[in-house]
Amino acid sequence: MTFKEVLRPIVAFMERAFVPREVFFRSADRFHHFRVSPRLQQGAFVLAVAAAGWVLYASGAYVIHNVMLAGKEREIERQNLAYFDLLNEANQYNTQFSNIARDLEKNQAYLLSLLSKSPKARGDIKDIRRRLKASDDERARVLVAREGLREKMERFAEQMRDMGDRNETLRAQVAQIRSLVESSRADVNKVAAARERLVNRLAELENEYAEVTGDKQELETAVAGVRQELAASDESGRKLAEEKSQLSKQLAEATQRMQSADSRKAVAEDQLAALQTSLAQEIDRNNQIDTQREYLQRRVGGLEQRLVDLRDAGQTVMERLSARTKTGMEVIEKTVEMTGLDVNSLIAGIEGETLGQGGPFVPAGDGSAEFEPSLQLEASVSMLDQQLDRWTALREVVRTLPLVAPLNQYKLNSGFGPRRDPVNKRKGQHQGVDFGAPMRRPIYAPAPGKVVFAGWRGRYGRTIEIDHGNGIRTRYGHLKKLLVKKGQDVGHREKIGLVGSSGRSTGPHLHYEIRYKGRAIDPMKFIKAGEYVFKS
Repeated sequence: MTFKEVLRPIVAFMERAFVPREVFFRSADRFHHFRVSPRLQQGAFVLAVAAAGWVLYASGAYVIHNVMLAGKEREIERQNLAYFDLLNEANQYNTQFSNIARDLEKNQAYLLSLLSKSPKARGDIKDIRRRLKASDDERARVLVAREGLREKMERFAEQMRDMGDRNETLRAQVAQIRSLVESSRADVNKVAAARERLVNRLAELENEYAEVTGDKQELETAVAGVRQELAASDESGRKLAEEKSQLSKQLAEATQRMQSADSRKAVAEDQLAALQTSLAQEIDRNNQIDTQREYLQRRVGGLEQRLVDLRDAGQTVMERLSARTKTGMEVIEKTVEMTGLDVNSLIAGIEGETLGQGGPFVPAGDGSAEFEPSLQLEASVSMLDQQLDRWTALREVVRTLPLVAPLNQYKLNSGFGPRRDPVNKRKGQHQGVDFGAPMRRPIYAPAPGKVVFAGWRGRYGRTIEIDHGNGIRTRYGHLKKLLVKKGQDVGHREKIGLVGSSGRSTGPHLHYEIRYKGRAIDPMKFIKAGEYVFKS
């Protein structure tokens, strides 16, 4: 196995474990963040491992030095015991030699006293000489023993000198070992101080992480509030549609009542004509006819007043609904204008090549038809229908527009338009925006659509392109991983990929483009327009 093969899994582990991270914190109602690069994380990890290794090495060296010192001390103790044994043996030899010499002196003195005092002993000179000879032999043996003892003492002294030299060597080694132990203790103290500093720094990082976690929770709370506002907006739209349905029913009922009143009015007019004919023919029955005519006139007047009241109520409802619809349309049209797109072109793309038109025919003239109540109500209903149709089309347009950012958290690294290229440092045209985000951060579809491309696309690297209809497409470049396939339908805020640095890239980020009929548009206009919608 080569060194590269051994190093490959280690490098893969480092790339997976140490990805770019960003720490966010809030100060004075403003959000700040700083980036922790993989190289900085790897350096901190190597320093921590080196500190731990140094602690283990210092501890092991200290233990080894203690073991060696204990062994040396045991060797010195054993040499001391041997030295004392030799001293005891020498003392015993000296005692024995002194005893033998003393006995010989006693025997010689005794023999000399016998020779000087006893005449009888003089006669036995041979015996005395024999004894003296024996004494001389004994003295010779003593001298030989004494010489042997002297040689043994010399060897012992030489051994003692060697032992002294060895003791000096051992003392020097012990002193050296003690100095090493002292230096090891100093190193251990330094390592302990460094470890304490690392522990304090770790505590500070934990506190900072706790603060960042709190800020993240506040951001999540704010996001939840925005989502609740979106849900409330959808609920408002649903209620508006229900009100439209109810008003349509009320309008149908009012129209039916108007038709019934018209039919009743026609019947009354026929009856009045019949009565007038009868009056002309029957003059004699004048009083009775006058009474019936007054009754019918009062009845017709009541019906006409009721019809006017119904028309006024319907006109008021139409005006209120028209005002609310107009306000909603103004907000949506303003939002679409902020993106730089043409509202009518988008609506034409949804409804067809031309906008629908219609309504009742009002002849041009002196304007007398404007005072006809039924024509006014029908014109209001027709105008309201047109407004509701346009409002529905605008809602469909907004639903397909990518008005939100494809990332939950990001940093705008490079905007739309002219810029200095980050690779060759030459001036160029940037047809999108670069959102800075950590590696493998999820990417979401900003609007529903259909995936028309998912794969590798040259300098874009791993790329996804989504068609949202009406000629609007979004493009996502330099991805780490694709989570969708070509031809797949995606919904609003559906996860489609992960942030990466593939293709022509200097680091992990998302290259995001919005194109309308092939023409690149600044995506930040859409995101700001989306913020305007949410505020409205």
